[in-house]
Amino acid sequence: MSAPFDHLTVLIDSYHLKQGVKAIARQLRADLDQLPPEEQAVLVVVLKGGAVFGIDLLRSLQRSLPVVFIQRTQQLNQTLSQADQNLLHNRHLIVVDTLMDTGTTLQALCQELQTFAPISVRIAILLHKTVANAEPLAIHYLGYEVPDVRLFGYGLDEDEHYRGMSAIYTWWPQTPSPLPSESEKKGKKKRVSGCDNTACC
Repeated sequence: MSAPFDHLTVLIDSYHLKQGVKAIARQLRADLDQLPPEEQAVLVVVLKGGAVFGIDLLRSLQRSLPVVFIQRTQQLNQTLSQADQNLLHNRHLIVVDTLMDTGTTLQALCQELQTFAPISVRIAILLHKTVANAEPLAIHYLGYEVPDVRLFGYGLDEDEHYRGMSAIYTWWPQTPSPLPSESEKKGKKKRVSGCDNTACC
């Protein structure tokens, strides 16, 4: 797959993105199947970057889950409708976003979600960018580790452009490192586990 512009480089093509989404969906589906019948889960999709990943994940889950779309804000009780706020109360919340780097914004969001008294809060991230001074935030469902370069496509933007591209691109002029094999990826998808019955962030 070639980049649509000469200055762009494909970091993760559409095939591998789909495989990453399916792998996360399998893990999440297995965990959802372990929930008691009286406990329900909600996908909390972070806009704008998490929109494409969130919808694809919902399709891959093949489960009838409610979805709440949220902006990157710490005033959810002022920006969400009452119906969405009701969905967040006393549920297992699965926070879905495409990219995490320092984790500062996501950590603040998770803290804000605690006001809705969730049973647990888990995080599903398609791409984790390793950077310095990152917050010690649990990632329960992880697709790929990526280098610290500018990324866009598949919901990620560059000045609000490129969100609709089907692959992840970068300005990186070098050839990207090979993607990890399926065997290498095993064990990496859950960065932190063991938070089944408590809020994890």
